[in-house]
Amino acid sequence: MKQGVFELTLAGVCGVAAIIGLATSQTRQPYNLTQIQFCPRSINGVQSQVALDKRFCQMPRFVLTEEWLRYGLYGSSIPYKGDAIQWVRDLPTDNPNQLQGYCMAVMGLWGIVGCLLVRSQRLKRTDYELGELEKTSDYATWQHNKHKRSIKQHSTQLYTDRLKDGLSGLDTEERKALGLTDEENERAKARIQLEDFMKARAVNHSVMDKTIAENLRDKAKADIERGKIEGKTKGAIANDNHPLTDQRLISDLIEALKNHEDGWLWKIIDNQKPVWVLGEAGSGKSTLAASIVMLREYLFDMPLYQLIDAHAGENLRNAWKYLSPQLIAQTEEQIGQAFDDARERWLDRINNQPDKQPQQLLVDEFTNYSESDIIKEPAKKFVKASLSDPRKAEERLVCIAHFFTNTAVGGSDGTAKGRARGTIQIDRKTADGKTPLKVAIVNGLNNSDGDAEVDKKVTIPLWLIPESIHKHFNGQPVDFDD
Repeated sequence: MKQGVFELTLAGVCGVAAIIGLATSQTRQPYNLTQIQFCPRSINGVQSQVALDKRFCQMPRFVLTEEWLRYGLYGSSIPYKGDAIQWVRDLPTDNPNQLQGYCMAVMGLWGIVGCLLVRSQRLKRTDYELGELEKTSDYATWQHNKHKRSIKQHSTQLYTDRLKDGLSGLDTEERKALGLTDEENERAKARIQLEDFMKARAVNHSVMDKTIAENLRDKAKADIERGKIEGKTKGAIANDNHPLTDQRLISDLIEALKNHEDGWLWKIIDNQKPVWVLGEAGSGKSTLAASIVMLREYLFDMPLYQLIDAHAGENLRNAWKYLSPQLIAQTEEQIGQAFDDARERWLDRINNQPDKQPQQLLVDEFTNYSESDIIKEPAKKFVKASLSDPRKAEERLVCIAHFFTNTAVGGSDGTAKGRARGTIQIDRKTADGKTPLKVAIVNGLNNSDGDAEVDKKVTIPLWLIPESIHKHFNGQPVDFDD
């Protein structure tokens, strides 16, 4: 209210200023005039004559300024000289305040327009807010009444159902009393009604499933047709339909592992048994071992805790290029100590760490450890402990050796049968000592009956290399169908 009064008052002030400015800017007369007064003096000094002189003296008289100046202020033509005719002021035709008056009038008019515009916008905003408040209130009232109506309708339906059930119960009791029905007959009717209800619901669900399937089929056809027009491959169309998120990449990779030759790759990745990768030089042992470690890290968030490798310096530049071990043991002293530490770590994780995070351990060049005086005993104890402790310690073990004899695996005498059943061995092949062959032999992988398979011939897919796995999760997904 105060704001409205202020706006109207300011508009009124601006209006008055406009009127004053307009009046001030006007010209008084078309000619230059001189205002004079005729004030003759009475000769007889009669009181009445004095009053008459005053009355005539107060009345203004106007003559042309040009005439006034030409005749010497009328001194030569009027007999009454002295102060009988008195000069009052000159009234020029030009108005010196005309420009200021116009400016004042224009500013006053713009002030009126501005005040009215501000008032109009404020009233519009106020009306809009009142309208929104009214709509919100009406919507809340409608929602409240709708809720009340729904409750009333539900209550009425419940009452009707209870009444129907009661009447049905009374009818059933009367029919039982008349011998027209019995308990067994009523149970049979109830069972039939339940079966009919389940069938009707199943029919509704099947209709909905059919509609969903038809919609998906039509969408797939449309995507394929659009892809043909745009020149896209099936993989690109699939990527358009399913954005490449981390979970999507993981799901695609798991599906590829499970679909490759009855899923032996997935069984190895998901298995808790120690994995031994065997083969002569150039057969691709390090490549496969690194791939297994990387797959477990990406799929199960299982970091590589330690790398034990006498040739770690060279392998980190090649085979282990995409691995990130937390610890590295390279010299004989470090390797022997790493084997002892691993056994102690397993026991500590089993006994003192109930909520332990799974991790991995990678060991290379096992073939030469039995010939070192420093590493021989720690390696032997490590291999024996690896047949039981890593699984309970939640530590996955991947080992590399040229052969699977006692000597080639650290001189672990008396563990041949345990190693055969308690580990998985992947024997890789090469024809020229340079290029790995696609075929391999797997032992120790249990079948559906729980028996360890012997000499299972498998093939290793071409994409199963560290570089492809790294690219798959870094912007270049693997095309498993290619």
